[in-house]
This record gives sequence, C-alpha cells and structure tokens, in this order.
Amino acid sequence: MMRVAAMMMAVAIAAPATAQDAAPQVSVRPAPRPGNAPTASVPEQTAPQPVDDKTDSAVDQSSAQKAGQRDLLRLDDAEYASCLASLRKLGVVYEEVEAVVPDDDVDCGILQPINVSEIAPGIALAPPAIIRCPTAQTLAAWVKDFVVPAAARLEGRGGLTAIENGSGYMCRRRNNLSNGALSEHAFGNAFDVMGFRFEQGSPLMIGSDKAQDSLASAFQGAVRATACLNFSTVLGPGSNASHDDHLHLDIMARDNGYHLCELSEAAQN
Repeated sequence: MMRVAAMMMAVAIAAPATAQDAAPQVSVRPAPRPGNAPTASVPEQTAPQPVDDKTDSAVDQSSAQKAGQRDLLRLDDAEYASCLASLRKLGVVYEEVEAVVPDDDVDCGILQPINVSEIAPGIALAPPAIIRCPTAQTLAAWVKDFVVPAAARLEGRGGLTAIENGSGYMCRRRNNLSNGALSEHAFGNAFDVMGFRFEQGSPLMIGSDKAQDSLASAFQGAVRATACLNFSTVLGPGSNASHDDHLHLDIMARDNGYHLCELSEAAQN
C-alpha cells in the first residue's frame, strides 16, 4: 500500500516536467520594432528636371515679338459681329477676305479685313478697298450723313455714283517716307479720297486747282469739314505736298479723343 502511494507521488512530481519538455525549445521572436524593420523596396523615381529659365524667357519674348499693332486692333467676336451688322444696315457691300499678315513686319496688316465695293447703295468705291470694319463703318456714316446730301446740291450732275479710291490698306510709312512711323494705311485704318463721280458730267477731283466752279469748291470744302466730325484725322490740299491731290481720312485713336483736322485754305479764310 505504501509502495502504491509512493509511486503516485512520483507521477505527480514528474508531470510538470513532462509539460515543460513538450514546450518548444526556442521562444517565438517578437515582431521587430518599426525602427528595426527591414526597408521596403521603393521604385526608383526620376528627380524633377530643373526649369530652363532662359528657354522659357526666350519663348515668352518670341511670343511678345509676334504681337504687333495689327493684333492690338483685332476686335473680339461680339464687336466684329456688331460692326458687320452696322455695315449691312448702312447698305455697304463688302466681302470678308483672308487676314493680311506680312511676314516681314509684325505691325502691318489686318486680322479681320473686308473688301468694300460699295460704301452706300449705288455708290461704289472705285476700285474696291481692303480696310478694317470700323474704317468702313466710319466712311459709310460720313457718306450717308454728309456727302450724299452735299452732292445733291450740285447742279447738273445727278446723283453720286462712286468715290475714287486712292488707297486703302498699304504697308508703308507716313507720307511714303523710307523711315519713321507707320501710316494708318498700314493697319487698314485709313482711306484716301481722290474724287467723286456723278451720273452726269466729269468727275470732281480733289485739289484746289481742279474745282470747276465755286459750287464745286464749296462741295469740296463741305465734305472735308464734315469729315472732321467722323474721322480722327483729316488731311488734304494745303496740309503738305503729299496730300495736295486727295483727302486722307483715318480713325487713329489718340489720347483724350484728340482729332487732327486740317481744313482747306479756302475754308480757313
């Protein structure tokens, strides 16, 4: 009996040792702390390339050089549409034509040119003139409001049928000089009147020595003076030698709305 009890105590004492022997010999290693974690593989990224300020500056400068006076005079779409609508209301016969952009000059040219063949119903521009829409609009208003009524007072000539066109668009300098400021003709802002044709009789040409009678002289003085009410520049016989045989009319914009209006010597006296 005592022998059995001794054996049972031996088994009880040995049990814990058996459980420990069954445990793993190597402890599970704790997860590494973030600071000790292996570095993950990161795809190689290309470093941003430095901006070449000189190249960008050259591009900007090149773009600025391409913009000239013709670009500054371009109307936005709404303004252009409104101008064309005004021409149609005035009875102007015109055709939109391809932009005039000279390769050798950044200022000369017209981005929205029109070719005007009749400035009023039954009154031609001879030959037709390529000008800007605002120039045609100003010219048409002057012809309607002043030239036609004045022409109706001339005896023995009938109605006005045409205005002699001396020059519309032309890339040149003022007074046809080799240097100096560009003429408003270079932007389509100007029109030169050489004379007027009527249903009867010979044309009435501009020039103090070409007036056929006092009434014809009065007509020339009247159309020239009234042009000052529409155009910002009016030059003609007596202004200088370059304008002895025509009226130069333009819509050049000046500070404070200043107008350069030079009347004929007869009108001044």
